[in-house]
Amino acid sequence: MALGGTLLLAACGWVPGEWTPPAGFLGRQVNPRPDPVTVTGSGGLHGELIGGSDQSPVPVELVDSVVGSELRRWLSPADRAALAEASQQAAVAERNTKIAWGTQPPPAGAQGASGTDDSAGAPGVAGWAAPISDPYRTTHGAMCRDVRQALTRADDVIVQSVSLCREETGLGGSVWTVAHWP
Repeated sequence: MALGGTLLLAACGWVPGEWTPPAGFLGRQVNPRPDPVTVTGSGGLHGELIGGSDQSPVPVELVDSVVGSELRRWLSPADRAALAEASQQAAVAERNTKIAWGTQPPPAGAQGASGTDDSAGAPGVAGWAAPISDPYRTTHGAMCRDVRQALTRADDVIVQSVSLCREETGLGGSVWTVAHWP
């Protein structure tokens, strides 16, 4: 019995910091090696591993949960939707890749709620979103990534960093939303 236990322990092929011979058949069954992980030149997980083909468009009711609170107050609903979609692409892109977003101004002569022409020379709104960290798993088990969201207007740039975490939606898709814990 003692000999069998010793042989079983000896069958495990890898001990940190020590060289041991390659594991035999029994060792590979007891202690298999982890699968290799694909990495990019920037050091993070490749977007295909964290995004896959299940990227869903951001549902209208979740748009505000993707945009940072500081930027949300400066943007119209259409602008927030454009930034939310850019943030989805940034969450699965290589680190420091800027994903541009923008909206066009309303057509000339369009009237706002006040009944006056609100488009008099109003430029479209634009900005970018860029991942600034590698993907990581939180203590809550969620896959998250830090993303910098930016709004450029006139001579001003407003930038906010948010942590986006992947949440499953119906029908097997997923959306990256601002981290929130119960």
